Amino acid sequence: MTAHVIGRRGFLGLGAGLLAAATAGCGFGGADAGLRVAWYGGAPVHEALDAALAAFTAGHPDAQLAAERAAFGDYWDKLATQAAGGQAPDVFRMSMSYFTEYGQRGALLDLGEVAGSIRVGDLDPSVADSGTVDGRVLGIGQSTITHAGFVNRTQLEALGLEVPQRGWTWDELADLARSFTAAAGDGRYGTVDAGGIMQIFDVYARQHGTDLFTADGALAVGRDVIEEWFTFWDALRRDGVAPPADVTTESRTFETSTLVTGRAPIHFGWVQQATFYQPLMRDVLEVVAVPAGADRSPAGQFVTALDFWCVSSETGEAERAAQLIDFLLNDDRAIRAVGVTLGIPPSERARSLLGVDPASAAGKAIALVDAVSGQVGPSPAPWPRGYGELQETFQRLSDEIGFGQSDPARAAATFADEADRVLSS
Repeated sequence: MTAHVIGRRGFLGLGAGLLAAATAGCGFGGADAGLRVAWYGGAPVHEALDAALAAFTAGHPDAQLAAERAAFGDYWDKLATQAAGGQAPDVFRMSMSYFTEYGQRGALLDLGEVAGSIRVGDLDPSVADSGTVDGRVLGIGQSTITHAGFVNRTQLEALGLEVPQRGWTWDELADLARSFTAAAGDGRYGTVDAGGIMQIFDVYARQHGTDLFTADGALAVGRDVIEEWFTFWDALRRDGVAPPADVTTESRTFETSTLVTGRAPIHFGWVQQATFYQPLMRDVLEVVAVPAGADRSPAGQFVTALDFWCVSSETGEAERAAQLIDFLLNDDRAIRAVGVTLGIPPSERARSLLGVDPASAAGKAIALVDAVSGQVGPSPAPWPRGYGELQETFQRLSDEIGFGQSDPARAAATFADEADRVLSS
């Protein structure tokens, strides 16, 4: 989910002739490679999808599939080059950060043309609808996500503190973090600094009565709410309850996070990330909802698709591509092969089929999705074009506050101005 601006700018800014020449030298599959399928991720994702594709070809011996795998950052550079040159893979994994961008530029096939080949009846409603842009079905959600808090139960209970329950508030987060820091007395912090995580701020904005962006891609949240958010985290940082900016900037991988290194017992992210954190920790990790507003309503939180399976608008294999996507979403063999490597499976049937241990990180993540699905607010519109750039800007401005180079009011005004510029360009 992390934004990758180089790929985005490559897609927008390079000439088609240059891109076509560049693509020819990259070793990507050509027209004789059959159906080209591309995705990003690490070794577990590659292994899972290889197994799923093997199961597909076992049942469809006439299908010729060519896999194109890459790490997240490399993937977007390659895909931008391919798409702009008219040589994108037939089926590819698409991040929410770039979904609208690629769709509005005509790179994605309207799956309404082959909709009969993709069964979506079992999908969670918020996922089934999340790939529609301007009335066109441009992607099918490959997994279900919601926001989550990750809490080190072992650390909290060692100090006589309790794991928060659904319905806790931002003020209660601050109180818990202060209590932990005071009781620990050893330089540990009570919480990660989430001030620069725009995706968590999205929940906070909705708790204040508005989505982060309007349906047509403009900034919807007020500057006063942005300033309030930055002020909240700045106060925790100044009091030593959240880490200083230099610690935060060095803690942005799963391995170096303050949660994994034991320097703070609370972190925030997307629910499926529990399965990334827990294997790196000996302590017991719990998965809880993001803090609610003062009224304790869960309406700010939402459930939506993590990423999408999309089909290139240039494909000559639309029916086969749709057949493969249907298989990845609905076939028991594919569901078991993929497991939770792409996120939480996007249907209750798939989640039940996996039979995940409820005490495991994956089980706890699934339980949160199931618990909040019927209570949270409606999903927002797909993220607007320029979302990835704004994500980086939001983090940069939070860092500037932490380093004393800005203040909440100035940072909020700057973000609003930058959002207006990026979203209108």
